[in-house]
Formats: sequence, C-alpha cells, structure tokens
Amino acid sequence: MEMTSKQQEVNSHGAERYQHVEEPSYRNVMTSYPPSPEPNQHPPFTPKSVLEAYMLAIPFGLLGFHHFYLHRPGFGVLYLFTFGLLGIGVVFDWVRLPYLVHEANNRLRNPRSAENEDKRLDDAYLLWFVFGLFGFHHFYLRNKSLGFLYFFTCGLFGLGWLVDLFRLHSVVRKTNAKHRSGLDKFEDYSLLMAYTFNLFPITGILGGQHFYLGRYFFGVAYFITFGLLGFGWFLDIFRLPVLVRRANEKVHNQKYNCPTLQKVYLDDAYILWFPFGLHGFHHFYLRRYVWGFLYHFTFGLFGIGWLVDMCRIPSLVREYNERLSMTPLIVQEPREHRTYPTTMSNPPNNGAYQTPRTGHYPTAPPTTTEPYCGTTGPHPTMTGPYPMAPPVPPIVSTPVYGYSGEVSDPPVYTEAPPPYTE
Repeated sequence: MEMTSKQQEVNSHGAERYQHVEEPSYRNVMTSYPPSPEPNQHPPFTPKSVLEAYMLAIPFGLLGFHHFYLHRPGFGVLYLFTFGLLGIGVVFDWVRLPYLVHEANNRLRNPRSAENEDKRLDDAYLLWFVFGLFGFHHFYLRNKSLGFLYFFTCGLFGLGWLVDLFRLHSVVRKTNAKHRSGLDKFEDYSLLMAYTFNLFPITGILGGQHFYLGRYFFGVAYFITFGLLGFGWFLDIFRLPVLVRRANEKVHNQKYNCPTLQKVYLDDAYILWFPFGLHGFHHFYLRRYVWGFLYHFTFGLFGIGWLVDMCRIPSLVREYNERLSMTPLIVQEPREHRTYPTTMSNPPNNGAYQTPRTGHYPTAPPTTTEPYCGTTGPHPTMTGPYPMAPPVPPIVSTPVYGYSGEVSDPPVYTEAPPPYTE
C-alpha cells in the first residue's frame, strides 16, 4: 500500500512535467507569426500634439510647416507659395490651431470615416477673404467651373465675391452632402454656366467654356490662339447647346457604367481646319499625328493639302468613328463566343447531366426606371455592353457509377480495388 502511494506520487509528478501546454490562440502553429489584424481594427497611430503644432506654426507658419505636420498638404503647399496667405492665414491659424489638431487626430483614429473628406467652413472663409477674387474658395470646394470664372473675371467683377459672403455657409453644406453621396462625380453640365463662360469675352476667347465641359484639347487650342482668332468663339455662341449635350452624354455613360467612345465630330474638325488647318490642327484632333506635324512644318503641304482637306474631312471623320466603333467588338467577341476546352472539370455536356455556367456569362441589368446607356425608358433585356445570361437548364444529379459519356470520359470502376499487400 505504501509503494502504491509512492508510485502514484511519481506518476503524478511525471504527468505534471510532461503535461501538454497549448499554444496561445494568437500564434500560428505553422509559422509562429501572429495573424493579421481584423479588418475593422486600425493600426495604432501617434497623436498630434498642440504644443508641437504651435512650435512649428510660430517660427515657420509662413511656410506652412504646421499644415504639413497635421497632414494637410494642400494648405501646406498654398502657404508655401503665398507666404501663409499673405500672413493673414498664419495669424488666423494661431487662434484655431487646437481645433485643427483635434480634427487631425480624428482622421488618424478613423481613417475610413466619410467625414474626413468634408470641407471646413473656416477654411472656405479664409480663402474667400484673402484670394476670393481669384476663386480660391471655389477651387477648395471642388467647384472648378466657378473657380475658373472668378479667376478670369476677378470674382465676377467683385459682385460674386460679395454675394459669397452670405451664401458660403450653404455652399459648404451642399458640397459635403454631394461628396458623401457620390453625386459630385456625375453632375450634369449646365448650359447657363457654359454660356456664362462664353459670353464673357475674356473667358470665351481663352476657352473657358471648353475647359468647363472637359474639352481640354479645344481649351488649350483656344487659349494659345485667342479663340481661334475669334472665329471659334463666335461659332460657339450657336453650337454651345450641342456641346453641352455631348458632355452630358459622357457623364451619363460613366454614371451607368456604359462604354464611352471618344468620337470626333464634323463641326469640330471644320472649325479647326478653317483658321489653323495650315498647321494641322484638324489632323491632331483626328489623332493623325504624323499628318499633323507634316502640315505644321509645311504649312498644309504648301496649301495644297489644306484645300484638299476641305472636301475630304467628312470621310476622315467617318473613317475614324467607324474604326473606333469596331474596337469594342473585337474585344468582346472572344468573351461572348469563345469555346472552352474539354477537361475533367469541364467535360462535354452530352445530356447525361447539366451544369449551369453562371460565372461565364454576366447577368443582364435589372429592370428599373432609370435610364440605361443612352435610353430613357426602363432597362432593356437584351441590350447593353454584354449579353444576357442564357437560361440555366435543370440539374440532373447522377451517381458516379452511372456516368455516361464518350471516348474522352473518365474510366468507370465497378469493383472495389484489391487489398494492399507488401
């Protein structure tokens, strides 16, 4: 009995020595590396200090060092080139610096928050007070059209700048609401705003209406040639509704993920041909760069090519658009009509079983009341950039031993394999 108790004591001591110790849950048994953090967790950050911000703002505020420290690079660059908004911004920042530090810490603490991209009212009023006549507050509020208009007209001759004093609060609120909803990316162009750019002689001759509509090639051409010597600026008065409609069609296609073709138009080509066709402007517009440079250095092949182009511009425009319209068909044809090789994972379908291939065909767009790819009614069933998914036949499940097929089918085993022997 005494030996038994002693033996039990030895066995228990050995069990304690050789007891299995489980690895902690956070360690990976295979690699001994801690797992990656959860998606909703954010890495630790170093909070910004108000004292350090003041240490940078007092001696180097004119160069915007405190804005770079608070992760506001836009204002940092602006302070660097304007000496702290002529010193006014630096004095203003000494008062509001604790609020800027608090906002910077919130952005670092919640980097995915939608409020991080909101525009501040005090920033807008600061830019309005110092450089509002040049539209800096509108550029800050993502309103490039009014920014350019203010820049070329000195704040609509000072009247727009005074009106913004009272309406800036509502503009900031609407800008933040649009950016959170994503509507600012697909906002239609306004015909009234386009005419405002065009009818002001300075902005119209320098191509402000084309910059507003996203027609940067024409904007640059108007800027360096003073509205194509005034000829293009005068014709834009009559064709501006057509230009706005074309620009809105591109916005509409981007909104509904429709393919957008960079088409060329006959009126644009002729407007470039008449004053500056001797320098090949119409060939650059038609992406015929070799001919464009050739016309530029030979003055339109000594005027002969320029005269011939008066008759053949319609065929050049039609040829380019036809070649452009064939590009998506070449890209989509292999995807719509391709055949798949016969493999074990994709055997030929001879009627023994049916397998739906939902991953190979994109589904048709849902039927809604929103316009779709240039249409104004509900979504069509078989139109769009991709075909509708074919109907899925019923799935007939068959056991393995009942697999029927042709020569390329896998072998059929009806008996159990023999036992393993050495």
